[in-house]
Amino acid sequence: MLCVSNGKAPTSHDVARLAGVSQSTVSLVFRGAASGRVGERTQRAVLDAARRLGFRPNADARRLRVGGPRMVLIAVPDIVNPFFARVFTGARAAAREAGYQVVLSVQRDLDSVAADVAGQQIDAVLACSLQDGGRPLEEPVPAVVLDAEPPQGQGSVRFDIAPALTELVDLLYRLGHRSIAHLRSEVRTATFRERTEAVDAACAQRGMRRVHAASALDLDGAREAAGALLSSADSGGRPSFTAVVCDDDVLSVGVYKAAQARGLSVPHDLSVTGIDNVDLATAVTPELTTVDLPGEELGATGMRRLIARLEPRGGAPAEAAPDPGRQDGESADGAGGADSGVGVRLPARLVIRGSTAPPADPAPRR
Repeated sequence: MLCVSNGKAPTSHDVARLAGVSQSTVSLVFRGAASGRVGERTQRAVLDAARRLGFRPNADARRLRVGGPRMVLIAVPDIVNPFFARVFTGARAAAREAGYQVVLSVQRDLDSVAADVAGQQIDAVLACSLQDGGRPLEEPVPAVVLDAEPPQGQGSVRFDIAPALTELVDLLYRLGHRSIAHLRSEVRTATFRERTEAVDAACAQRGMRRVHAASALDLDGAREAAGALLSSADSGGRPSFTAVVCDDDVLSVGVYKAAQARGLSVPHDLSVTGIDNVDLATAVTPELTTVDLPGEELGATGMRRLIARLEPRGGAPAEAAPDPGRQDGESADGAGGADSGVGVRLPARLVIRGSTAPPADPAPRR
């Protein structure tokens, strides 16, 4: 970050000087009025200068000029997926409670979110489950990342999922399962890597055999991937594994359908488990054993922390209640604060239902 000569916070004058443009041009860019009046190259030069200086427009002054409440952009990769719908619902409720308005952005990476933010009257960004990597947002607005690895310097809220997945694998082991399939998500984010690492580690510790397959996060893709997995693993009319661990409840429903198409019964022939605990988990028969990830709580917690960064009052109303879960790198007395870049980990829990049972021909117990 560059410093201005007088040691004070950078101003629009400093941005204009560094970008080689007039202050009115800077004003047009940050008021969202540059379209058709300022060329794209000049707009990028202004945003780059603002980023290098660490300049952030005075949102309160801007609202006095244009009127209206502050605005938070909530970015999710897929609004149709029931988990992301829950995240958005929780975040929107927390924002409205604090007097903020929200706008939805359906994007899969930070670079695309940055394009949605640039030149708009957005005060902050809450980004959920986006792909890893990507540059920090060009326009200097605070951001909190949910359920993914954040760019350096930005806060995050994630689930502490490894203990619950270890408990899930242990449940399968105690039921008598010794060989499982793991239907992974094709999405390359930190949250899904953590799921793979946790399942692999728990299986290795118990000496359980495992096979893998990957699927897009949709029902048709899951049914196709599970069908190929079951077909390739057939041995004497039955799969070589007796349970399937899925990275998502939607994937689990795809396994149900693929098993049914091959005359396999859940859980008599095949135990199936998921992750998320969305409404689908209790809509299927038998109801799904899954790891509960409270999406609304994730969205609300992230939004409260984001608002606390916008309103740093040494205990803002939005942060009056402590965040649940542990905070990575934070001491037991809670040192770290909402805008320190420290990540919050929310607890996950195993919910046992009818989709898991002892295998029809269980392996001998050790």
